Amino acid sequence: MYLHKVCIDRGALKRDRKIYADVYSLHQKIWALVSWNRNQKRDFLYRVEYDAYQKIQYIYLLAPNQISSQNKIRFAVSPKYQPQLETGEFLYFKLRANPIIKRKENGKAKEYGIIMDAKHQFNKNGQNYQEQFYLNELIHNVGIKWLVRKGDQHGFSVKQFEVKIDNDCEYTVKPPGKQAFTLRTLDFEGRLKIVDTEQFKKALFEGIGSAKAFGCGLMLVRRI
Repeated sequence: MYLHKVCIDRGALKRDRKIYADVYSLHQKIWALVSWNRNQKRDFLYRVEYDAYQKIQYIYLLAPNQISSQNKIRFAVSPKYQPQLETGEFLYFKLRANPIIKRKENGKAKEYGIIMDAKHQFNKNGQNYQEQFYLNELIHNVGIKWLVRKGDQHGFSVKQFEVKIDNDCEYTVKPPGKQAFTLRTLDFEGRLKIVDTEQFKKALFEGIGSAKAFGCGLMLVRRI
């Protein structure tokens, strides 16, 4: 795997702003950069970094092959991505995720965003979450629980007060000829501890959570 930093020409961003501002169009653009044939399954992860005005600064792209710079798109490529990890090691991390929870309704499993689900559970019990939490407190409360569960699955652990959770964003994704759906993301940032190196390395390569084809799931790490 190779970690790329993708820089797009400012003129191209301005000229094609509808493409780069739309989640599905950007998804197609990224897919076109890394795909080698029409039937290829997704084998890459990416994360878009935005400025204060929600304009694209650059894109981190983890892909199995090195990608060369193209017209209006420049790639800075790391050496082969082979992180050397040790159990018990602490790392600084960044993760943009689409945190969901599955619940059974009428015998069928349905997916819900964790924040909307938490609000629904309060309402279901005849309570108003605002009587107990500010919205940012609710987001951190349910977000950290989700991240702890993912850590149990992927070989790392986190502590509640060592993780910042923000940028609660909602996007509408509309594939051509298909029903639109809503994608809600959270940004997690802080310190983690490696518990199982093999599970954790697999998570770095394969991503965490859902909506990986839409810029979620890539965990970026560095030593503290």
